[in-house]
Amino acid sequence: MNSTTLHPRFRTENRATEPVQRFGRPADIFEALFQSIQGGESHARPTLELTPDSPFLSFLEIGYALRACLERPDRQDYLLQRLRPHLSVMIGTLPASILPLGMLPKLAALPGFRELEDISDDEVHAWLIQEGGLIYGEMQRFELENYFDAVKPFLPPGGVMVDLGSGLGKVVMTAALTLPFTRCVGIELMTYRHRLAQERLVSLLTLNRLGLESLPQPLLADAPLLLPSGAQTTGRHLLELGSRIAFIESDMFKVDVRGASLVFLYSTCFGPLMDAISNKLARELPEGALVTTTTYPIQHPAFRLLETHGPGTLSWTSVMIYQRIGPQMTVPASEERYLHQPDADAWEARVREEWAT
Repeated sequence: MNSTTLHPRFRTENRATEPVQRFGRPADIFEALFQSIQGGESHARPTLELTPDSPFLSFLEIGYALRACLERPDRQDYLLQRLRPHLSVMIGTLPASILPLGMLPKLAALPGFRELEDISDDEVHAWLIQEGGLIYGEMQRFELENYFDAVKPFLPPGGVMVDLGSGLGKVVMTAALTLPFTRCVGIELMTYRHRLAQERLVSLLTLNRLGLESLPQPLLADAPLLLPSGAQTTGRHLLELGSRIAFIESDMFKVDVRGASLVFLYSTCFGPLMDAISNKLARELPEGALVTTTTYPIQHPAFRLLETHGPGTLSWTSVMIYQRIGPQMTVPASEERYLHQPDADAWEARVREEWAT
């Protein structure tokens, strides 16, 4: 489908806004709440903790081995040699985690950490896939407004929205404000992101309570309420906001999503994981559920493509909307297939050029 024809209203930038000074009507509360959850893309990224009981100990060990080669000019050729077979699962020219502002701490390696020669290609491959999944990105406000405009026609009232890799919770909280979902749930692996999402939720609910208490007339539970998306609901949408939002700290592959009616995947850094994610969703989602992805498509017979929105229309990157079709599946549809294979010589030349500058 042609997204430009279907959605001529798509925005191309955030509209100018002023801080909300008073709460004269529910629309003022919505605007204040939306303003309060912006800016997460610029948050400070703490490094991973280097402790013997860290859940990321294996990730840290391999990352330390790769970074050690990067930091020694006489070992850089060996680093390129080891990375070269795995370009299809690597995000960026070099893994972000081993660069100076990456997630690896600047502390000395723990006793027993191996050097790169003692780490297998399979381990490097798995590390790169995990590293890509730990990269963080956020849609801007206008992009999320476009997104919910695009999915709204395919969604029945109510339902459960799930964000796999929810980061600081912006999409989950935006969903809970924008459409009348029964529940909005975010799943995030990184402890610090989950903690920040919880803190943002507390701030959101505190501001919501202040806004409701400041209205000239109390908002009644059964009073008609117009949502920012144009959907109609009742005052319970704001009065019971906290009961409809939840954040779970977990690996997305360990959380069952069979109750979801919409699954959001900001999958721009999930390329190597797309087949595994698709197989999981095919096993768990009910027929009719929606799945949206960014950058990478779903290539699985259990999903029908409803719309594609190219880069620069709905968002800076492409966005695909799929619907789950057919019965639930118990086995993968196919073997994993990685979605791109960069030219290795061009990649190496680019790395060496960056090192020379």
